[in-house]
Amino acid sequence: MDLKTIIKIQTDFDREHKIKFDWSKKIDNEHIDILQFLTVALAGETGEFANVVKKIIRGDRSLVDSKGQLSSEIADVFIYVLKLSYQLEIDLEQAFMDKLKENEVRFEKYRINKDEI
Repeated sequence: MDLKTIIKIQTDFDREHKIKFDWSKKIDNEHIDILQFLTVALAGETGEFANVVKKIIRGDRSLVDSKGQLSSEIADVFIYVLKLSYQLEIDLEQAFMDKLKENEVRFEKYRINKDEI
């Protein structure tokens, strides 16, 4: 399944699940509150992922035992990234490719030349 299909599935899901908040509305200057809400939600989900990691590092849980919860939390993060991308009308695939090119240039100076080893 490609990213465009996943975004369509999420968009359709959001349109069907309106409660007090329109989960699928485009973000623009008139609906900037949606950007704020989704940003806070993304930070919250990222925090939940980090909290599981904290418990692993602290020794309360093992990585193996936490994989399911980590998977669930990172999926929540992914969902909010998808939502932000389509609601801001950002082509996430293109943004990724552009950023990859930037990073290739940026990190070129750190590349180890095998002839120097």
